[in-house]
Amino acid sequence: MRYLLEIENLKVQYLTKQGAVHALDGVNLYLKPGEILGVAGETGSGKTTLALSILRLLPRNARIIDGKIIFDNINLLSLPIERMQTIRQERISLILQGTSKGLHPVIPSGWQVGEAIEYHEGLPPEEILESIRNIFREVELGTRAIISLPDELSVGMRQKVKIALAISTKPDLIIADEPFVGLDPPMQLLMVFLLKKLYEKYGFSMLIMSHNLGRMAEICDHMAIIYAGETLEYNTTYNVFNQPIHPYTKGLIGAIPRLKHIKRRLISMPGSPPSALNPPKGCKFWPRCPYAKDLCKEKRPPLVYVNGGLVACHFADELKDLSPWDFWGQETI
Repeated sequence: MRYLLEIENLKVQYLTKQGAVHALDGVNLYLKPGEILGVAGETGSGKTTLALSILRLLPRNARIIDGKIIFDNINLLSLPIERMQTIRQERISLILQGTSKGLHPVIPSGWQVGEAIEYHEGLPPEEILESIRNIFREVELGTRAIISLPDELSVGMRQKVKIALAISTKPDLIIADEPFVGLDPPMQLLMVFLLKKLYEKYGFSMLIMSHNLGRMAEICDHMAIIYAGETLEYNTTYNVFNQPIHPYTKGLIGAIPRLKHIKRRLISMPGSPPSALNPPKGCKFWPRCPYAKDLCKEKRPPLVYVNGGLVACHFADELKDLSPWDFWGQETI
């Protein structure tokens, strides 16, 4: 099977005064051409670090210590920086987390989109201006937004400008880091519809990082669940929501309010994610898992194939048929 993006055993460390922080400690992802893949996890699980690693935009105190990032059969980690600069935006674009990030505060919004077009496509000014107008219409922004500074626009309009910037060079892959953060529910839904419309028109692939599982269910084909910088489960979105296997995934799915389970209490997992400075030995989730055994505390579980997906759990076969509420022992209301 051909993948547009393959990430295998990616490990990233940040060097701090307190020591080496294990931001990513074994992330595995597989994205097919024309697919939308969601990466879900709690705050601090490594989603932003993953996005910056793909584009090799990590800060100076970070380093990739292991793993592969294969994009369209090209190992991005082995490319010279000059070649990497041509891939950024032209083939892989990034929507940064936060509605105010990724836009220059004193340059008109349309001009920022035009800069990307000029750099990567080298069009004459009149064609650049026409491209800007067309792109702003695509993202449902009026012409006045072209000459407006980002701070003169609403939160939702700024997010649309970032989407316009992302699609301006018609890339093969768009990485969206928390695209729904800071938006109210109606605007989140509008962004889902907009991204779907653009996806259907241009046919790009998408990698969406978010902790908003509800919105990801509406747009993603596959999902990867990461915890403390490690992939715990990878499967179709349907299977993740309806047949979650890993205890952590079961807890996440059971914490989402749904009419189908209106008589079930929302699951609340005890504890908190481990310290990235000193992660536990073995499975990183064992301190919070009610099913943890001695094996979990000593040996890190490998990713194994179960129910058409990948799961990092020693007891995946035993737990695969348990519902989130059966596993976590939550009582009905």
